[in-house]
Amino acid sequence: MEQEQPEQDIKHILETEVITNLLKDKKYFTTVIHQLEPDTFTDPGCRTTFEHIKEYYLEYTSVPNLKELLLTFKDATKEIKQQVKPIIVQAQGGSNINSDLLVDLTEKFIKMSKFAKAIIKGADALGSHDEELMTESYALAEEAIKVSLSEDLGVGLDEIEKVFLEFKDKPGIKLDIPSFDQMIGSGFTPKTLHAVMAASGVGKSAAMVAFAVQWLLQGRDVVIASLEMSEAEMYKRIYANLYDIDIATLGTIDQQVIKVKFEAIKGKIGRLVVKEFPTGGLTPLGLDSFLDKLKTEKDMEKPIVMVDYLGIMASDRMKSLDNSYAYFGSIAEELRAIAQKRDIVMFTALQLNRGAINNLEADQSALAESMRILMILDSAFIIAQTPQMKEEGKMKINFVKNRMAGKTWSFDISFDYRKFRFVDTFSVNGDNVTAGENDFASQLAGLM
Repeated sequence: MEQEQPEQDIKHILETEVITNLLKDKKYFTTVIHQLEPDTFTDPGCRTTFEHIKEYYLEYTSVPNLKELLLTFKDATKEIKQQVKPIIVQAQGGSNINSDLLVDLTEKFIKMSKFAKAIIKGADALGSHDEELMTESYALAEEAIKVSLSEDLGVGLDEIEKVFLEFKDKPGIKLDIPSFDQMIGSGFTPKTLHAVMAASGVGKSAAMVAFAVQWLLQGRDVVIASLEMSEAEMYKRIYANLYDIDIATLGTIDQQVIKVKFEAIKGKIGRLVVKEFPTGGLTPLGLDSFLDKLKTEKDMEKPIVMVDYLGIMASDRMKSLDNSYAYFGSIAEELRAIAQKRDIVMFTALQLNRGAINNLEADQSALAESMRILMILDSAFIIAQTPQMKEEGKMKINFVKNRMAGKTWSFDISFDYRKFRFVDTFSVNGDNVTAGENDFASQLAGLM
């Protein structure tokens, strides 16, 4: 009976195959070299050989042949020469392993190496109660998740059919709010991160609720991760908008009314999940894990994700808030990376500083958390408002970044705080037209 191959021997075989193919296969080399590090290898001979290959490549911008590699060991100790000799002999013999299989195995090999380091650091952190070590452990685990040896080289100018298929397969997501839709052109596209910015109490969460309901009515799934407002408070606003009820009367309405209204539209609109997280208790990695659970347990494949809000999230990478520019910029990068990985649209909110209060001319310089965030966002708009405007239910919207259509203009819009929805007055052929109340009523009537 054939004995099972010891795990250590299998690992050694894989590591020598990696070295052999780095030397023999230029396509494989360019695919994996940016992800491999010396400490990825457990075999001392493979680790040292890889160090010499990479040093040669960095100095001469080419892959060494066997003779050139041997010459790099000319001044090495006898012990090192003994370590690398069997590796180089193996490389001399060549390899007949399937190249696609080897790329897949190499990706898993790199991931497992990073995960192993993350676990070791995590164990050390738990033993010593060292929060900095724990942060490093999280960061390593995050790196492992993101390892990809995809050989996709992008799209060439001549690949017209492929480009047009992308247009058709991934149309932008509009809001059905005319003034906003004029600004965002074909809509919010997947793999992007967007933000609504405002001073405290002006309407960041209100705007996000209004957007969420618009998307639900389009049949899209929406996930709201709330770090500031309870699930019940968030649902009060959603119920007011979705069921066309004055929020002030919700506390006196029998819950059976809501059940009847829900049953009338169930299956005709998208699905919604609102999850409350403690302030400072959600990291990008935690959000990604939560979305995995929703995908597995509720079959929510590509929901629109709304995080309320970025400035009270925690970073997986950094523990200290001493450098807010780096800290909040890191969170923004990770959120956008999740959007890219999951092929989704993600929305968040950002708080402007006190200089933006009652200031209709507030711009991105009033961003409280970090200007670095703005560089990462795909679009951002500011809600500006004076106390009088709030009483009148008016807002000024100022787009400060817009990768979708390039328009960075301002416009005025009304907001119904009784039902948490935008009421849009815009111009068609010189005539003012109002969208919101009547459009919404007919849209809802159609569903019911």
